[in-house]
Order: sequence, then C-alpha cells, then structure tokens
Amino acid sequence: MTDVNLDFIYQGNAIRIQGKRNEYVKDIVKRYIVKIGKDLNDIYFMSNGNKINQELKLEEINNKDKEIKVLVNDINDKNINNKEEESKQNKDILCPECGNICLIDIKDYKIRLDKCINNHSKENILLDEYNDFQKNNQINLICNNCNKTKNEIYAK
Repeated sequence: MTDVNLDFIYQGNAIRIQGKRNEYVKDIVKRYIVKIGKDLNDIYFMSNGNKINQELKLEEINNKDKEIKVLVNDINDKNINNKEEESKQNKDILCPECGNICLIDIKDYKIRLDKCINNHSKENILLDEYNDFQKNNQINLICNNCNKTKNEIYAK
C-alpha cells in the first residue's frame, strides 16, 4: 500500500508522520502523540475543514493525496471559549423593563438606564447587575419579522 505523509500542524509547528492508506488513523495519531508529548484527550484533529474520525482508515478520509495537512487544536482553547461568550453578550443597551434599546449613563460607578421608547428609567445599577441583565435579557428579544427569539435564530 502507498505511503502518505501527514503534516500535523499544532500552534504553527508542523511535524510529518508517515502512514499507509490501509492504516487506521488512530494508529498514526498515536505516533504523533508520542512525538509531541500531549494527552490525546486534550486535542482534536481536523483535515479539509472536518474533524477526523480516528476509527476510520486513512483511505476512508483521503484516498487521493500523497500529502495531507492535519490541523491539531486544543479542546479547551480559551480563545474559542472567550469568543463564544462575547458573542452571547448583547451589543445593544437594553431597558430592564421592556427590553427595548435605551441610553446608558455611568456616574460614580453606578449605571442609569433610561429614555427607551416607553420612557422607562432605572437608576443605581451596579456593573455586575447590569452585565447579568444584559446577558439574560437577550433571550426575550423577539424579531419583528419572524417572531422568533434571538436565541432561536442564532441556535441554527
């Protein structure tokens, strides 16, 4: 069976491992793991934009290329988790009573929200309270066109 070169790329560093087309990917990955000294449970592998199923043979994943690029990623990548958390947080300032956009005023470490379309006003909000409210309030935002909540739209 033909030899294939797999270039495992982890944090900008490439390590080449040779494999055979009829070999299981998990066996090739074991050789790579020995070289880098990482725990298999802490990383995952991708090729051509897809997560690699290590239970398959190499020929089932790629039967044509003699060189295959494999991206190695940390499972608990802090940058990914932080970006997901940022995307969950609202970018708009929302009224705590009706959920519509309002103005924010910060004075002496206290927040005041007012001048929404319903003229609601709330004062003396602490920063922690404000952040919690803004995160939780987006669940109730409903699109005027499709009548779905923001979470229903972005869950797809």
